[in-house]
Amino acid sequence: MKIQVDNDIHIELLVPIFAARLFNLTNNNRSHLKKWLAWLDLVETFEDTQTFIDTAVHQHNNNEATTFAILYRGDLVGIAGFNHYDYQHKWGAIGYWLCASCTGKGLMTKVVQKLLEYGFVENRLNKIEIRCAKENHLSRAIPERLGFTYEATLRQCEWLYDQYVDHAVYSMLASEYKKR
Repeated sequence: MKIQVDNDIHIELLVPIFAARLFNLTNNNRSHLKKWLAWLDLVETFEDTQTFIDTAVHQHNNNEATTFAILYRGDLVGIAGFNHYDYQHKWGAIGYWLCASCTGKGLMTKVVQKLLEYGFVENRLNKIEIRCAKENHLSRAIPERLGFTYEATLRQCEWLYDQYVDHAVYSMLASEYKKR
């Protein structure tokens, strides 16, 4: 599945053909990503990346999650998608990351905007959440820019290498999306 975001950006389902590029992208951005992503220590080898992709494919095939590769002018620059679906209650949670050279250009805002359409229109979700570390101001700017509602702070809900971090929780309802 390929979804065009704009002339320069498209997203594709994360599948095994992306393994080498994703492993290299992760390795080349390790210091950039490590500040906010605890899973980096779980991805040390190419095989770890292959396992992650195999899990992503399995989750998509079982309607548990959907992970997309973000391509900017043909280059893999990050990952975004739904980390979780709860179809009984009709909500999903979006997660994302970008390589250092692509931050601050509005790419992720455009990708998340497209994910909202995918979630609300194609998957008929009623609520979409974004959770990010409270101090991760670049990540928080995306839901704020897109009109999400700040719901809560989850205190010390993630162990990030040597400390607990709080998460800011944002959400948007289908009715709010339709009004935009």
